Amino acid sequence: MKKLLLMALFTTSLFGCASEQYFVGQGSEALVYKEHHSFEFAMKNRAETTKQITALIQDIESMDKEATYVVDYKSPRTKQMLQAIFKQYPSHLIAPQRVTYRSAQLLPTDLNIQVTLTRLKTQECKPAQIHVRLRQQDCFAESMRLKQVAYKSRLVGEQ
Repeated sequence: MKKLLLMALFTTSLFGCASEQYFVGQGSEALVYKEHHSFEFAMKNRAETTKQITALIQDIESMDKEATYVVDYKSPRTKQMLQAIFKQYPSHLIAPQRVTYRSAQLLPTDLNIQVTLTRLKTQECKPAQIHVRLRQQDCFAESMRLKQVAYKSRLVGEQ
């Protein structure tokens, strides 16, 4: 009798779990887009410029691990300096196609770095209210999940 009662209790608990709907809402909407920036540098003090470029690349890499760089330079010394800076980042050793170097003798400045970032914008979720039925169930959890994705271009199928 005890076994029969336990089996009945177990079976009814399984039916309750099967009918539970965890994700019935619309979730969250997101927009993945490319953002382009251009930075120009005039080489007056090489050590100071190296420090500025290193800080810039560190900030960019903290925002987007798949950023691409197009570097226009005047002198080969500038290219060597930039290659030394980019070698500090292991992702550039794995994917060297992320950095493109172009010699441009007619630049108005000594160095021009064009950066392309992949950014993510998620919708703002409305806060829950007492005695009000929300149409945005799971919005907050879904938007937080999207913000934690490291390689945002993979959300839209880029390789």
